[in-house]
This record gives sequence, structure tokens and C-alpha cells, in this order.
Amino acid sequence: ISYAPSCQLLQQVQKRERPNFESVFAIKNPTNDLAYTKLEVDNILNLFSSHQVLSDNQASKDALLQEMPKLKEANYLHFSCHGSFNVNSPQDSCLLLAESKDENNDLDLNKCLTLGNLFEQDFQLDNCHLVVLSACETGLVDFTNASDEYISLPSGFLYAGSTSVVSSLWTVNDLSTAFLMIKFLQNLQKAIINGEDFSVAVSLSQAQNWLRNSTKTQLEDWIGEHKLNFDSTLSLELRRRFHSIPSDSRPFESPFYWAAFCGVGL
Repeated sequence: ISYAPSCQLLQQVQKRERPNFESVFAIKNPTNDLAYTKLEVDNILNLFSSHQVLSDNQASKDALLQEMPKLKEANYLHFSCHGSFNVNSPQDSCLLLAESKDENNDLDLNKCLTLGNLFEQDFQLDNCHLVVLSACETGLVDFTNASDEYISLPSGFLYAGSTSVVSSLWTVNDLSTAFLMIKFLQNLQKAIINGEDFSVAVSLSQAQNWLRNSTKTQLEDWIGEHKLNFDSTLSLELRRRFHSIPSDSRPFESPFYWAAFCGVGL
């Protein structure tokens, strides 16, 4: 299942031709507090022939603007960071970048990528097939608006030129999200290799069903089969999390872990 902000925007999206899915531009953990973001992004980058990534403190708004030409060339944008939905001022909904909070922990919108920024003329994604917002509350929308189109970060990325956006509806667990996103991109790339239709909705649904139904043993086998890049700290943390779980249990069976993400657009 996929959604659209309006029939008018969906018609515009359907006219776009985005034949390539070879290059990725990623934002990775700009606030330095997401433990499994490195696992998520590094393993996704391995699925693409060309990639550009801004990590940790380097993932600031100034750096993003400097790299805008490369961002515009990318077929896929991946934001592994925090997001914020502003119910009182939807245009100020944003993705948090490096240094986006001051010493009082107050948000500085000038250092965030806001929904308003996405509607600016110089933010054109003419080569973009997919945007993934692997962040909290990035898919929430303003239903109080009297127009026939809902306002959200996904609608902003569609307006900017992407044909599809994947976003979340509530605060998500970073470990389950890392597994879900890696599997989702594996599914998309497998479909391309097999000459199947490029379907974000189908690949996402397959990944969600996989995460929901996978046992501890199956997850461990998958990690080993694909040689996921765990550093020593994350490897120790994963063993700690899985230590007391029975081999045949499904650790991510609850909808909390997989149902937050939805596809918007094609």
C-alpha cells in the first residue's frame, strides 16, 4: 500500500521518468545519538555503485548546502537522523542536522532541513527515485489544513522531485529500523537485478513481513550471510540484547518495530 498527498501531486509524480537507481546521498547520525545508524547506512551504501555521505558533526546544514550539486545528482537520498513534526507550524517540520540544538537544547531551525526548505526553488531533485526518512515522526501530517492536500515532509520531497518517499509515523527503535531499512533496500536491488517492477510499496511490505516473522536464529543467520558491518561495540550490544531471547522467538514481532514506516508516492 502506498499513499499520496493529493491526486494532483500524484499525477505529477506519475509523469516523472527516473530509470536509474545507482547512486545514493546519505545523512548519517548528525546528532551523534543513534547507535545503529552506522550499521544501517554503511550496509546500505554497499548496495550502490556510487555514494556520498555526510556523517556525524560533518552533517550540518552548511555542509549539505555545499554538497547540493551531488545531492541533486543522486537517485536515492537516505536520511538516518531525527525528525520533528510541528503541528502548529507544519512548514517548520524538519530533519535535525548537526548543531541544530543550542546549549539549552532548543531547536535552531536555521540549522535544520525544514519542510519550507523543500519548497524553495533551488531544492530540485530531478534525478531522485526514492527518499527514505529513517527518522522519528517524519511521516506525520497536518490534517487541519482546509486544502485538499496534506502537508508533511514526504509531500515536500515529492514536490521537490522525488517519485517515492518512505517515512515513519512514530518514534522508532534504531536497531529494528536498521534491519528493516537494509532488508528493504536489498529487496529493491534484487527486484532491479531480476528485471521486476520497481515497487517501493512491495519491497517495503516484504521487508516488514520479514522483520515481523523472523526468529532470533533467522536474524543471526541473515546477519552472517550478508556480513553486516558491526563494530565491536555494536556487536557486543547485539549479543546483550539477544542473549536472553529463545532461539525460536520473534524479537520484532510487535507492530511497534515495523509498522511505523509507510510509502508515499509511487
